[in-house]
Amino acid sequence: MAKKLGVRFTVQADGRDFFVELENGLRIAKRGRPGTPHAKTWIPLEPGWRVLDLPDSAGITVEYDPPDAH
Repeated sequence: MAKKLGVRFTVQADGRDFFVELENGLRIAKRGRPGTPHAKTWIPLEPGWRVLDLPDSAGITVEYDPPDAH
């Protein structure tokens, strides 16, 4: 079951790419560029994070599933 984390995030642009960034500045996902296999998807940049588009481009969902500690 998904658990709400209460983490704040924003979508940031650097003039070339779009990123989902946590309030501490950590970029957790990058938007795939048009014309690439990852177009219209979010590419994870940090382990355990997943970003998904909501239907009708109404926003995004950010999920975190901690990687197994070994």
